[in-house]
Amino acid sequence: MSLLLIAFITILGILLGKYLFKKWSNHLTFYCIIMGGLVFLYQLKLLPYVNLIPLAWFFVIASFLSFLFGIITVVSARNLFPKIKIFFKESNIDLPIFSDGGKALKYSILFFSLIGLFVALQRWWVLIHMFGSIQGVMINAAIVYRLNVHREIKEFIPILPSFVYIAVFLSGIYTAYKGKFSFLSFFPFIDIVLKELTYFGRGEILLSLMEFMFSFLLFRHLLSDDKSKRFKFSKKNAIVASTVLMVFLIATSSLIRVSRGNYENYVGASKGLSSLKSNFIISPSIYLYLSSDIGVFSQYLKAGGEHPYFGENTFLIFYDFLSKIGVIKRPSDFQKGYFIPMWTNTGTYIRELHADFGPAGVFIGSYLIGLLLTWLWFKFFEGKNLIVFAFLVYLYLIIGFSFLVMVTRLTQWYISLFFIILYLPLLEKAASRKSIAV
Repeated sequence: MSLLLIAFITILGILLGKYLFKKWSNHLTFYCIIMGGLVFLYQLKLLPYVNLIPLAWFFVIASFLSFLFGIITVVSARNLFPKIKIFFKESNIDLPIFSDGGKALKYSILFFSLIGLFVALQRWWVLIHMFGSIQGVMINAAIVYRLNVHREIKEFIPILPSFVYIAVFLSGIYTAYKGKFSFLSFFPFIDIVLKELTYFGRGEILLSLMEFMFSFLLFRHLLSDDKSKRFKFSKKNAIVASTVLMVFLIATSSLIRVSRGNYENYVGASKGLSSLKSNFIISPSIYLYLSSDIGVFSQYLKAGGEHPYFGENTFLIFYDFLSKIGVIKRPSDFQKGYFIPMWTNTGTYIRELHADFGPAGVFIGSYLIGLLLTWLWFKFFEGKNLIVFAFLVYLYLIIGFSFLVMVTRLTQWYISLFFIILYLPLLEKAASRKSIAV
């Protein structure tokens, strides 16, 4: 498929998303940018990638159309049956979370961020005890990474690492409400970066960045729709703070890459890409991570697929639980790799659906994701329920990670969402009580 056609379909999907949802930040637009960008980058062939087989093209197109059909199902049903309550049309509902001016929200972010800081420092204490110093840890980055892969470094309390994602979620809301970035916008990211440096991994940095971005953008849209109040946002503050945050996270990811000693001299790379192999920020491996997954999916199909347990990738946490009680052998946290012609193992969310549920899973899974996201979208923007918002943000993470894996593979996705749902009613009550006391 030509680059021009891929770009045309991507832009058309972005514009359709704006037309259907009246806002630029919507799941159809994000899907088109992420998956369209993935295919476009792969077809650039800055590395000597193998050609995608016809079956891979079929499933890429089919998953997109199924996702789109799920969206259109809800939009059409709302227009055809406007009086049915399931499609939700309410407005002018106050948010009790802000009844105290955001004080309870602020203290909650601080509380969960401090827990995240404790987790990071505890892990550093363990590693320094093992390797003698911070310098010793950094020198032995590859060893530390392997120890983490094999789960040989134990957590102080297993569920505590997920608490920082509560802070990330709440900080997105708080930043949108205050109309500017502040220390509380960055505090959870500092925790996550400190912790990721003890894993020498980058997955949680991407997860936290997307969680913050989606919670912030979606909540800003909600506040901008409130005609009774004017929630202004400082554009200058947003540009400066966003730039600082992105540079900080990219530099950290690059430091992790360099510390692990990643090999950058890919055979057959274009001259332009090869010239970046010594670049600290942008390198051939960055291009590989952003573009290779669709090729892995193609090679996975060419090899005849795989045969995991039913739903093993999509619902890995449940099979992990079964393994702990001795019912089954624990599935691997990492998927099988394929040569494209570089070894890499992540193959988009489509691979996970296909492996778990067969070809029907690609159609039905993509359709259900589009349908649920659209239903939650309207339910939140018209009902302003924060628990609905939590589900909406976390399902958006599936779109954010669609180019890589099915994000529901990650234990943090389930645990942090569970605790957010438990905590939000307590937060609303605390905010209401403070407003009464004042």
